[in-house]
Amino acid sequence: MEKTRTISSNQTGCLLLFGLAWTAFSAIFVFVGLGTEDRTFVIIGSIFVLIGIALTIWGGLSYYTRFRVGKPEITISEQMLRVGQPFTVSYFHSFKSGVQIDGIRLELVFRETATYQQGTDTKTVTHNHIIAEFEEPGGQFQAGHLIQQSYNLQIPPDGMHTLKVRRNKLEWFVRFVMNVPRLPDFVEQFELEVVPVMMRK
Repeated sequence: MEKTRTISSNQTGCLLLFGLAWTAFSAIFVFVGLGTEDRTFVIIGSIFVLIGIALTIWGGLSYYTRFRVGKPEITISEQMLRVGQPFTVSYFHSFKSGVQIDGIRLELVFRETATYQQGTDTKTVTHNHIIAEFEEPGGQFQAGHLIQQSYNLQIPPDGMHTLKVRRNKLEWFVRFVMNVPRLPDFVEQFELEVVPVMMRK
């Protein structure tokens, strides 16, 4: 029997809340600077407030994108994979309101993350490798319009398994993207667990 799991993401809500909290905290610096007539506090606080407002706007637009698009049901045939193992990803969606979509994309992503020390600074470098990519045309979708698609993917036989240690990470993701004009992309991402075992032929 095929195992399935719905892909979900709460990053949009976190970004919106972080932007609001950042703005509120930064405003304290402005008020302190105004009260003490310290221009440094006012300038730094104002810059931080602008950054917070930008984060809040972006988070709000991302939330609006999700509101317009709705929540597609995305399933993956296996939750734990071996190196070289094929699997299937499917999506099904019924639009609740009319929306223009420029394109739909599904990706299998291998991500390398390394954290290293450079003097007194700690830096993190991330590289995303698109192992497989499928694109579908968009269009003007009306309320009640149904879309569904299924794709066959595979963890490459020469690929690496999932690895998470103190300063290095090797991770696998399935990423589903809808391009909405004049708004941030709708993105759902699911992490795959790839065990250090080769798929038998």
